[in-house]
Parts: sequence; C-alpha cells; structure tokens
Amino acid sequence: MKITNVSAYAIKIPRDLTEARGTAGSPAPLQAGASDYRFAATYQTLYSTKIETALIKIETEAGIIGWGEAQSPVAPEVVCTIVKTILAPILLGEDAMAHERLWSRMYNAMRVRGHVGSFLLDAMAGIDTALWDIKGKSLQRRVCDLLGGPFVNELPAYVSGLSGATDEARIDQATEYQQRGFNAFKLFMDDEPESLLQLHDGLRERLGDKTKLMLDVLWRMEQSEAVRFGRELDLRKATWLEAPLKPEDVSGHARLAASIDTPVAIGECWRTRWEMKPFFDAGGVEILQPDIGRSGITEGLKLCALAELHNVPVAFHISIGLGVQIAAALHVAASIPNLMVVECNPKVWQVAETLLKASLPIGAGVVGIPDGIGLGIEIDEAKLEPFIA
Repeated sequence: MKITNVSAYAIKIPRDLTEARGTAGSPAPLQAGASDYRFAATYQTLYSTKIETALIKIETEAGIIGWGEAQSPVAPEVVCTIVKTILAPILLGEDAMAHERLWSRMYNAMRVRGHVGSFLLDAMAGIDTALWDIKGKSLQRRVCDLLGGPFVNELPAYVSGLSGATDEARIDQATEYQQRGFNAFKLFMDDEPESLLQLHDGLRERLGDKTKLMLDVLWRMEQSEAVRFGRELDLRKATWLEAPLKPEDVSGHARLAASIDTPVAIGECWRTRWEMKPFFDAGGVEILQPDIGRSGITEGLKLCALAELHNVPVAFHISIGLGVQIAAALHVAASIPNLMVVECNPKVWQVAETLLKASLPIGAGVVGIPDGIGLGIEIDEAKLEPFIA
C-alpha cells in the first residue's frame, strides 16, 4: 500500500492563560509582551500563549488515511516545513506498512546534519504515528493490538498541574479531582523551591497520606540545590523529582540519583534510545518519561524496552497536544509491561476532544484506550480548519 500524499498542518488554538497557569504546557506565569512567544516570568524558557502543535496527514493509494502529531508547543511551522521539504518527498511511493524501514530512511537521510534530535525527530514522530494509524486501519485492529495487546485496559493516571492564583485555590481544585477519583498530582515550580514545598505540604494535609505527589522543577536547579531539595522530598515521601537539572547533564543526574531516595524522573526532552542510553548507563534515570509526540511509536517502544532492561518504570509524558498525540501515547502505555502511570491534563484533553469525532476516555483516576481501529480517533477536519496557521 503506497503513500500518495503527506500533509502537515501547524495548529494554534487560543487559550485562557490565567486558567491554564500551573498546568502542563503553561507551568508558570509569562512575561508581558505582544508576541505569542514569551519567556516565563521566573526563568528563561519560551512558551506560547496558545496551544500549538503539528498534525500530520498521510494518504495512501488504498484510500486509507492516517493521522499523526508532532509535539510542537512552539513554532509548529518549523516541523511542518521539515515534513514538506525533506521528509514527504522521500516517503512518496513507499510502502505505508514498512514503519521500521521508513523510520530508518528518515533518520539516515539527515545524518550529520542535525539528525539526532529536536524538530527533525519531532517531524519523524508525527509521521511514524500516522503510519501506525494506517497499519491499524488496514488490518482492522487497534494499534495496541498490533503492539502485542494491552496489559491493561484502564491506565493509572495523574493530574498534571493545578491552576489557581493561590495555594488555597489549587488545593481546592485538587480536592475536586480527588472527589472524581484522582489521587495523584504533579506540581510545577513556578516560583521558588520553598513555595513549591509549601504547596506540597498544604496538599498533603488536605488530601491525606495516600495521595501521590510529584514535583517538576523544570530543569532549573543546580546540583547542590537539587540535592537539598531532594532530601526535603525524601522527608515528605514524594513520588518523584522531575526534571531537576539541565537536561544535558548526564553525570549530574547520576550523582543526584545516588544522593537522594526520591526517584529522579526524566526523559520528556529526549527522543531516541541513543540520547537516553548514557543516562541509563550512568544510573541517572529512575523513572522514564517518554513523550510519544517527540519519539513516535516505533522509537517510543524501544525507549520503553530500554527502561525495562534497566528495571526502570515508565511514566508517560503527555503534555500540551491534541487527540492524536494523546491517543498514540495511550496505545503504547497499555502495551508495555513496565507502565507506572500516564500524565493527564483534563483541560487540555477537553480542548482536544472538540476536534475529534470520538471521546478520550477518562474515568475515576484512570484513562482508557480509545476504542476503534488504528489510533481509534478521527480528526474533524471542518472543526480543525479555523486553527490552521
């Protein structure tokens, strides 16, 4: 079944920044400015004022269409340009079922030209996911069935971030989620470490000892500060410390992991097994957080297998993105033996559902696998049209 067309769409959806602050994709207040892209107010990382992503549509001679999504929270036009100018031409006429060979073809095409990470791999991830969607539709099976069948049909999930202008408002929101069955929450460091610990302690007092609390410090700490902070988390029995140091610091993560009891969780910014292998070799990753929007399904499975080889559990990173990316992550998560938990931002999922012809299942503290062949979701292209940049 040959590929006849590959399209890429930069998507930008307006959002309420006040409502989104403190949640995945908008973990901190932004500096004032006229541009859609602004630095966080308390650290030097660029965010968009909108929900931004890149959707990939692959068409075949059999009339089967597959959808993919590349994690593109800033400048999805870059991913789309890579797809249109580099990757689409080398995919046309190729067998849409040959995902392994096509992944290698794309990766090798830009060897020694920045092929090891960033936007190129994001573009490949979107294409790879679309190919799996096509394969599932062609064989009339869900993607998770093609991956060996699900270990579970309901995936344990945590709420990613709490919005609100005050700690009390965030604690109230967590209480509402707990009443709906969620009992695990990730907190982002949008100010100083002491403020994050204060929020943690307030949540612990309100929600009880059985609630799981994870703390994401957004790559902002130096080594000694991270050790001190980690030891505070040890006392509090936190579930994990996420993204503590600069993401490139392999030995630093290994030293930190050896210095504290709280597990060090990383992985969202790396896309391939070659990027993650040094962290595993050094002992710097104790919970792996792959992002299928950045790795794709083919390489994402290999990252999960690498984690299994090192007896490391997997907590899927599912940040700001639409239903294609979310569905792909859920299919992979259900299909691995070392699943720990998946990330869920209910408000982002609500936005994603507005562009789908089906729902993303969320239950009492769990999420489900989309029901249907392929990824189990279909984009409503008429509703998508106003948001194409």
